[in-house]
Amino acid sequence: MELDDKGLPHLRSSTREDTPYYMEAEINSPMIRLAPGESYAMDTQWLPTRAGKDLKDVTNAGIIERPLAAYSTVKGIRLSGSFGVLYPGKLIANFYDAHGVESRATPLLSVDPAIAVDLEEELEVPRTTERVSIHLIDDGGRDRGSLGECKVVKTN
Repeated sequence: MELDDKGLPHLRSSTREDTPYYMEAEINSPMIRLAPGESYAMDTQWLPTRAGKDLKDVTNAGIIERPLAAYSTVKGIRLSGSFGVLYPGKLIANFYDAHGVESRATPLLSVDPAIAVDLEEELEVPRTTERVSIHLIDDGGRDRGSLGECKVVKTN
């Protein structure tokens, strides 16, 4: 990597063999322009997680690869989605009626940042369920936030 006449970085060559370098940046890392002799510091938390190449969104609880989906079934609801969590804990499904009243909260899976989450669950829920949200509750009992929310698609 070299700096151009404006001081911006660019690769010296376009072939992988000539430039076996890569750049790594975290989602929360700012790109800062520094003049010679200047420095920059920031405080951050390092929260690695496991995911594939199809990143769609980021929340306080983790990353979303395949957004939450909910479909009605004969037994109740089928939930699906793919996530990478930032904290170990449990996923909780919250079910709401048409008025936004929570009818039930159901524990789903124990999760760990080192393991990608592929959610495929069928659950018995009240027939009045219209909307679902998935939250991550960490091992200390703290709600770390939502990994997704969706309406239930009526299929029957």
